Amino acid sequence: MRNVVVLWLAMMVLVEGQVSKWSKPPPLPSRYFVHVVNGLSYQSLDVHCQSKDDDLGYHRLVKQGDEFQWNFEENFWGTTLFWCRLEKPDAYVAFESFWPETKNVWLRHRCGNQGTCIWTAKDDGIYLRNMPTNADEFVHKWIPK
Repeated sequence: MRNVVVLWLAMMVLVEGQVSKWSKPPPLPSRYFVHVVNGLSYQSLDVHCQSKDDDLGYHRLVKQGDEFQWNFEENFWGTTLFWCRLEKPDAYVAFESFWPETKNVWLRHRCGNQGTCIWTAKDDGIYLRNMPTNADEFVHKWIPK
């Protein structure tokens, strides 16, 4: 009887170890990297990104493929929030480019385990790269000026 109990306990420990491995989300990155890319076919892109604490300034991305990027660590409370305003000659869009995990995990799933968020301005709108699938997803449409 004692052997059966020991065997049962050993099996429970192994099963618990496997279940906890499956149910734990991947750890959050310690540093995040946000990129804004000019994917417009023939226009320059003006970019202004900021948080409550940091204004990252105005940047003109002159040609397709130019990018503005920054990196940061989330604050102690996990409330770091960045937003950007992108403008092309005939339209603009303003959106949150990074937000807290507690607000919505959608962004973190797309930025992947490495914490790289790539926003691309294309002719029809703003896309976010889904890093796990390596595909751009349409997120925001341009607002005409």
